[in-house]
Amino acid sequence: MSFNSLTIERIKKIYTEDIIINIFWKNFLGKVYRVDFKPIKANSEYQTATIYKDEKYEWSVEVIKSINENGNFVLYHTNFDGSNDCWTMKKCPNPIPMSTTTRNIHQLDHENNVLKDENGSLKALIAVLEKELKK
Repeated sequence: MSFNSLTIERIKKIYTEDIIINIFWKNFLGKVYRVDFKPIKANSEYQTATIYKDEKYEWSVEVIKSINENGNFVLYHTNFDGSNDCWTMKKCPNPIPMSTTTRNIHQLDHENNVLKDENGSLKALIAVLEKELKK
């Protein structure tokens, strides 16, 4: 069973994308091309990290076997400062696909605003049509 992303549900905010990529590389777990972060709670020192592998490569045999047999993979690793940490990873249930756009961030922001305006117009139209149906 193949999967392109893993989720660490609780990871300290001190870990950056570069650090996570390096830890995966150092432990021969797979070639990571992107990490998405999501805060768990405001002002918490923890976050959720979703790790995406490069599509040309696979996760290590150890990761695939553990995920398929146990539903998770546990990594015990030593940080750069000598401290130890443990991450429990699961297959990501809702991965965000790799972007295929050639647009820059400003063009994407403009298109997003246009879609938001259109969505607002459609909601207003739906409200009008629902009132007419109730008559």
